[in-house]
Amino acid sequence: MAAKSEGASEALAEIEGIVERSAAWVGENVILVSVLVVALIAGAGAVGWRLSSEKRDAEAASNALDKVHSQYLKAMGASPGDIDVPELANPTAGAEIRAEYWTKYGEVAEQYPGTVAAVLARLEQGNLSEAGGDVEDSIAIWRQTLADLDGKPKLESIVYQRIGQAYEDAGQWLEAAKAHEAASAIEVNPLRYWAMADAARCYAQAGNRDQARALAERVEQEAPTLQLPGQLGELLREMRVTQ
Repeated sequence: MAAKSEGASEALAEIEGIVERSAAWVGENVILVSVLVVALIAGAGAVGWRLSSEKRDAEAASNALDKVHSQYLKAMGASPGDIDVPELANPTAGAEIRAEYWTKYGEVAEQYPGTVAAVLARLEQGNLSEAGGDVEDSIAIWRQTLADLDGKPKLESIVYQRIGQAYEDAGQWLEAAKAHEAASAIEVNPLRYWAMADAARCYAQAGNRDQARALAERVEQEAPTLQLPGQLGELLREMRVTQ
């Protein structure tokens, strides 16, 4: 158990380091954030990980997802060990590959419902829709994933923040703020104050300065040692001063 706790702490430290370099960490690091969630669930000894049969299902699901994801990266021209998806010179070929693996990720999610890997597969499926220009389809996939996640708040927080990032990418700031705020309302979310700060930033972008200021005040009061990256930190400092 101590080894698991140490692993979770190391994962959290790695995630926080990435966050400090970019306010768009969720969209760019979905897999890394999800690794953190898996580590925390395992470290807490959740029921699904105690039961041997469910553990075997989780391992099988993880292996299936890893296989599909590795094949996708290879199909897109990534080198072994790469985590970033290259952009193919031929847009038509890229679209065909995304469509093929959109289906394969969906098959993993359907075959292993209720597992962490199924959630990650839906996240990847939505990523492919977004990469193809269909943000609404991405959000629909992720909202359905939320509906299927009743009772798994850590995973819900990750999905909410991914939805928030998608809305940000589309310039829909109010919707983005609400999604980030929903993630911040989940108390067991280990990154809830990052989500709260993102919600404040998006409310400010949407012109709702009062709501942004209220969230900034909560961040200041409840997480006074939080070190925020660049623009986001400046925004919250500005709100504290004007208040």
